[in-house]
Amino acid sequence: MTPAARLRGLLARPGLVRAIVPHDAFTARVAAQAGAEMLFLGGFGVAASAHGLPDLGLLSSGEMAEAVRRITARVAIPLVADGDTGHGDAPAVAWTVRQFEGAGAAGMLLEDQTEPKRCGHFAGKSVVPVETMLGRLSAALAARRDPDFVIVARTDARAVEGLDAAIARARRYAEAGADMAFVEAPRSVAELARIAAEVPLPNLANMLPGGATPLVGLAELERMGFKVAVDPTSSLALAGAAMRALVRAWLDDGSVASLRHGMLTFEELQGAVGVGEVLGWGGAEPWMTPTLVEHAGLLLGSFARVVGRELMPRGGSPEEEARRLFEAPTVVVSHGTEADPVLNYGNRRALALWETAWGDFTKTPSRLTAEPVHRDERARLLDRTRRDGFVDDYAGIRISRRGNRFRIDQAVVWNLVDAAGACRGQAAAFERWAPLPPEPGEARDGEAG
Repeated sequence: MTPAARLRGLLARPGLVRAIVPHDAFTARVAAQAGAEMLFLGGFGVAASAHGLPDLGLLSSGEMAEAVRRITARVAIPLVADGDTGHGDAPAVAWTVRQFEGAGAAGMLLEDQTEPKRCGHFAGKSVVPVETMLGRLSAALAARRDPDFVIVARTDARAVEGLDAAIARARRYAEAGADMAFVEAPRSVAELARIAAEVPLPNLANMLPGGATPLVGLAELERMGFKVAVDPTSSLALAGAAMRALVRAWLDDGSVASLRHGMLTFEELQGAVGVGEVLGWGGAEPWMTPTLVEHAGLLLGSFARVVGRELMPRGGSPEEEARRLFEAPTVVVSHGTEADPVLNYGNRRALALWETAWGDFTKTPSRLTAEPVHRDERARLLDRTRRDGFVDDYAGIRISRRGNRFRIDQAVVWNLVDAAGACRGQAAAFERWAPLPPEPGEARDGEAG
């Protein structure tokens, strides 16, 4: 699914989408890891973060596209980027769309200010004639290669022509094919309510602390009918305040110990930038790949949902949790939902116990982890798990790839149920096992997984 298609899915879902506004790839990573579903990249944050400059139309479309590219290379959730006025005439608007789409954006905001534009809550704004903005919209809509790419039509006419004219403009932009509307800088709660009620598109509300629009709780915005809400400057403002506090503590106190409680730990910082993931690009450890990081989250999350307790202490980034699960003293294995399920995970302790490498282990039908004489008993266990959700008292005999037998005790076997309720296989975890002698006459090599 493309980023734009994922964004369309969010917009089609009931309720308000609480978008987060990062100002660079690092804050975008932190936001995504904290649970954000959608990002909005504004010119204010990029201009300040990249250049220490204000949002006065100084960024080029290429600079903004590069900021998009840096974020989407490291974050999978949909991102809508600020395209300002489109940076020129119709060909320039089309070029901006194609740059943003090529950089991985799911959508773009396009506004009706004159050039050079200003932050929507600065004084001294002016707007182009409606027909000029309709020309910009036409160019943008024609330029997108993915029909799901979302064009958000913004009007700044409230500050120049009044609310009635701003709503009329937004309605014209809707008729022209815009996918979303953004009436910037309304002056009251009543004006917000009128926008949500009278503009026939999914509407965006901009909750800028200190701006012209009163701050309204997200529950109230949802009740009014807004589709997306953003706070465009708080990530930057909070980072600035934290940096100022750090400097004062370092200069005045000679230590930043007083600030430690508000910082990411070094472990969390490594997770935020994906140390484990990047090391995994060289194939060093299987848990470092993005797919296995996600699967580790499924194992841990489903255990808590189904069994009602944690498989191991949680905390840190997804990558850090994946590393700890892979290195855990508890044996953890899982298989998928195939008709003849294939193993898709085994942590380091499991690989050692079954005497096999990751590549061989994860190509093996899970029935081969048991000797033929014990496979009916194993099948009954899995049927019981499917029916009851989990089993926490299993004991049975297994065999390694080299034919060495062992008995496991007090294993927990559970259904891998994701957050949406879909079953994605089964898993087992245990800490107790004991070696057994081989049984005379039983096959060894070629029978075990």
